[in-house]
Amino acid sequence: MILNRVLRRAVRYFPNHTATIFDGQRQTYNQLGRRVQSLARALNKLGVQSGDHVAIYLLNSSQFLETVYACFELGAVVVPLNIRLAADELVFIINDAECKAFITDNYLQPLAAAFKSRLAGIEHFLAIGGGNGFDDYESLLAEHANDNSPLPPESDASDEKLAGLFYTSGTTGLPKGVMLSHRNLWLNALHTLATRAPEPNLNFLHAAPMFHLATFPAVINVTTNGGAHTILQKFDLKTLMELIERERVTSTVLVPTMINFLINHPDFSRHDFSSLHRITYGASPMPVELLKHAMSLLPAVEFTQGYGQSESSPLLTALMPEDHITDGDEKRIRRLASCGRPVSGVEVEIMKDDSSFALPGEVGEVVARGPNVMMGYWKRPEETAATLRGGWLHTGDMAVTDKDGYIYLVDRKKDMIISGGENVYSTEVENVVYQHPAVSEAAVIGVPDEKWGEIVAAIITVKPGASLTESELIEFCAARLADYKVPKRVELREGELPKSGTGKILKKELREPYWQGHNRRIN
Repeated sequence: MILNRVLRRAVRYFPNHTATIFDGQRQTYNQLGRRVQSLARALNKLGVQSGDHVAIYLLNSSQFLETVYACFELGAVVVPLNIRLAADELVFIINDAECKAFITDNYLQPLAAAFKSRLAGIEHFLAIGGGNGFDDYESLLAEHANDNSPLPPESDASDEKLAGLFYTSGTTGLPKGVMLSHRNLWLNALHTLATRAPEPNLNFLHAAPMFHLATFPAVINVTTNGGAHTILQKFDLKTLMELIERERVTSTVLVPTMINFLINHPDFSRHDFSSLHRITYGASPMPVELLKHAMSLLPAVEFTQGYGQSESSPLLTALMPEDHITDGDEKRIRRLASCGRPVSGVEVEIMKDDSSFALPGEVGEVVARGPNVMMGYWKRPEETAATLRGGWLHTGDMAVTDKDGYIYLVDRKKDMIISGGENVYSTEVENVVYQHPAVSEAAVIGVPDEKWGEIVAAIITVKPGASLTESELIEFCAARLADYKVPKRVELREGELPKSGTGKILKKELREPYWQGHNRRIN
């Protein structure tokens, strides 16, 4: 194992550094280390052993950090759960993962209590606050606070030992568990640290959900160098801005939707963001106009894009701060639409359907290999073989490269729109739609059409105080796109577009009403 040594190192070399800032409370690495040891012993006394799976159903919190590191100490496997999933989805994942213990908080416990009886194999239920058949988290820690008994020796200390199951959408419609080893996650951390030098006096804000691999790596990366974890329990713009200002946050990871909401918040200009040095964005495509606007409003912030997926732990490529150029050479400005180049230690190529590598400008699928690539899908040998075929991780993302090796994502392979025999990549259309000053959010999807098979549809929300009609947006796009790429249908919606737990716009949910009654989701 490797990951249990990450916190041990921080406790040894940075004992008095601030480890967590959460809910008005601060603790040092020395204090965090003691609580992790107490929790590890408590779980072990309850019967959790090396190799057992632990379901983590927690909002962002210092307890999330404690639970993860307690599992690493025991050699147990973490199963972080998406808190936005419905009960049926959660029950499927927990049972599929064969979890032995379940840990939740006082906010989510009522929901957990409602599906608790449907869970198979769970021997111990813990909750912050306890009650209703859940052991109290804090009481268990207190009970073992002075327990110095050694934990059982690790029977399997291999770096290839399973560290976590991270569930992602499956092609069959059922979630599938991405198996990541200690080596996978640790090498991903080293790739990240090799890409960007560690910040001195790092204070990282966990704004995105900690269960998701967009943010989960920060649990390891920030701890490695004794940085502070400032934790936002759930995404709220007012609280986020206040935390950055009050706690002097230096770095964070945000998805494009979060950035969009942040810079358009009416109170944005009233807050002091002078401590903020770095924003890493990813998990979904970043519209170029949105990125330019964010950079103009936060000129002192270094922006970096990270691209990857759960199956790669997740980082594959990075678009570095020096590539974020908004004026000057056209070739360099164009890189704002890129997801960068492969990070050190990872091979990334663009593969065509005949398994040859694409030349610059040719569209193909992003494939990757490296020590950060998953062990496979939990109990899914066929899907594992299909995804890891030929020694490469097949991402399902379509892209092109330029002559300098910068990668430009054009669409998900399964989301590509085929209209009248022409391939239309939704991200290209979305980048144009976002240029309209009245557009707040946009999603471009393919919808069935008798004449063309599929047509391009844009579903958008409008900024407060702005106005926009369907014909106006179509005319705007027609001046900037080939005719077959121009949306033939525009749907204006109130409020927000539906999103996943990490803020990705749920195109599958947007498409569903249009495709009801069709045997397949392509014409």
